[in-house]
Amino acid sequence: GGVSGFFTYGPPGCALKTNIIQQWRNHFVIEEQLMEIEDTFIMPHPVLKASGHVDRFSDFLVRDEKDEKKFYRADKLLEDVMDAKLAEAGLSDALKKEYTVVRNQADAFSKQELVEVFKKYGVKAPESGNNLTEPEPFNLMFPTPIGPSGLIQGYLRPETAQGIFLNYK
Repeated sequence: GGVSGFFTYGPPGCALKTNIIQQWRNHFVIEEQLMEIEDTFIMPHPVLKASGHVDRFSDFLVRDEKDEKKFYRADKLLEDVMDAKLAEAGLSDALKKEYTVVRNQADAFSKQELVEVFKKYGVKAPESGNNLTEPEPFNLMFPTPIGPSGLIQGYLRPETAQGIFLNYK
């Protein structure tokens, strides 16, 4: 979480990235004859509103009740708990099926469903074993003002494919 996804490529990383991009181009642009476009990293609010991202591009977070600086993505935490339960010895086929279903639906539960599932399976903060807060939505898009006055709302593009849904002239 946090800034752990920010990184800078050194010379070997730059070379590797260039080679991967070239292989992608060879396959999709040359062999498959698809057209390549490159898009801006910032998208205006209306584009992301129309695509549904403004309203629905979020995940639920839960926090350690005694240390609210420790927070977890609810779906990933639930997946980890279900993985641990699936690894237990002597599970019946019914329990294996139940745990697998819950694991596979972890990112589809509503807030209330997550509360119920966390309670049913005794999901706690992994580091401390403390209770967790109720899930709270966390928008995954990063807002940024556009223009000299900053009055135009935009977001850093949440998905690299977003630009293909724009009409180009």
